[in-house]
Amino acid sequence: MKRTLFSLAVVVGFTSASAEDWPNFQGPNLNGVSSETGLKLTDWGDGPEVLWKRTFNEGFGGSAIVGGEVFLIDRVPGETDVLYCLDLKDGSEKWKYSFDHAGKLAHPGSRGVPLVTDDAVFFIGGFGHVHRINRETHKPDWTVAIQEKYGAEPPKWGWAQSPVLSGNTIIVPAMSEDVGLVGFNKDTGDEMWRTEGFGNSHSNPTLLTLHGVEQAVFVATNGKDSGTTISVAPDTGKVLWKTDAYFNKIPIPFPTKVTEDLVYLTGGYDNGSCMISVNDKWEVTKKWEITQGTQMHPPFVIGDHIYFLANENSNHKGEKRANGGLACMDFKGNIVWNTGNDPFMGRGNMIYADGKLLIQDGEVGYLRVVEPSPEGYKEVAFADVFDTKEEVDSQIAKQEGRSQIKIPDFKYWSPMALSDGHLVMRGQEHVVCLKLK
Repeated sequence: MKRTLFSLAVVVGFTSASAEDWPNFQGPNLNGVSSETGLKLTDWGDGPEVLWKRTFNEGFGGSAIVGGEVFLIDRVPGETDVLYCLDLKDGSEKWKYSFDHAGKLAHPGSRGVPLVTDDAVFFIGGFGHVHRINRETHKPDWTVAIQEKYGAEPPKWGWAQSPVLSGNTIIVPAMSEDVGLVGFNKDTGDEMWRTEGFGNSHSNPTLLTLHGVEQAVFVATNGKDSGTTISVAPDTGKVLWKTDAYFNKIPIPFPTKVTEDLVYLTGGYDNGSCMISVNDKWEVTKKWEITQGTQMHPPFVIGDHIYFLANENSNHKGEKRANGGLACMDFKGNIVWNTGNDPFMGRGNMIYADGKLLIQDGEVGYLRVVEPSPEGYKEVAFADVFDTKEEVDSQIAKQEGRSQIKIPDFKYWSPMALSDGHLVMRGQEHVVCLKLK
């Protein structure tokens, strides 16, 4: 089997952004990997320098960074989606765009990460409005209302996806009964193609190149007992392959390329994970499955191992936490090690940069820098970025004598962004920019 270091490869970005930009969800190559080097990831003392900190409404929306500007989505409770453009150096507001749409979502607040090109910012609101905002006029070039156009019902927690760009096509999930994925012309918003319906999802479309062919891959569910993983040609929507090999009742992490043949599918809610093989004739075979999974964010392929946070909703309390934490697994599904409750790290996000995993603790917001190795967990730096440690320690102290200690969960689940040595992290209403160079 030909192995590739997929997550370590430096690939030309699909926008005209520079290598130091982070123009969309999970960075320039949609895999959470940064090509930056020379970062200061150890010897922090009291922590890395905090360049700025801003307060927004509570939410989960992450940031994109292009050309020294930070783009993020905020949600005025029950009323308005707001796209902000901030200065990367000091966090000052440069401009914003507001879109009024009344309504409340379960787990209130913003979702998704903007997609930024030279002339526009694209984003999807929680109620399914897809926007192209002109970076010069700060006004919409077009907006498509998914619910109205395709008769779609909102998924459990609304549309939580981020738009994906391939060539001239913006790819988004409609997830109605009759329509699955849709490709829009990025300039006009006109529909270029659609697939048939296949259920709904909180996962994101992603672009994988298998056997030299770029394809948009998406995992969905009917919510009961069957799942669909579908791959389409980004320019035409032609289905390349489709499989029911993996079922998750609420899919969230997107598919991960492991080698030219292997794709890893994972999720939470006790639905486990599986490895599928896709050959150059687009024939799909399930290789193996395991009971463990990761609920929120995608894993990383580093060398011959897969690293993921094995925290899947049901194991967040009591003795079950021993099954969670950061895990290292080989390509055959064998768990080499996991950290369990020490540390657990919840539904946090990870970035791979300069040979290290940067992990935002999803429960309490701590930033940990980890040197990935199949030999075991090696934490090389720690920072209390959101100043939560005093409160966390106080809550733990109040439980002295209990057989099981309950750790607070502040729901700091947002994806991070890294550009030019600036790490932008979000913890609900707080957005912080750290200097790592």
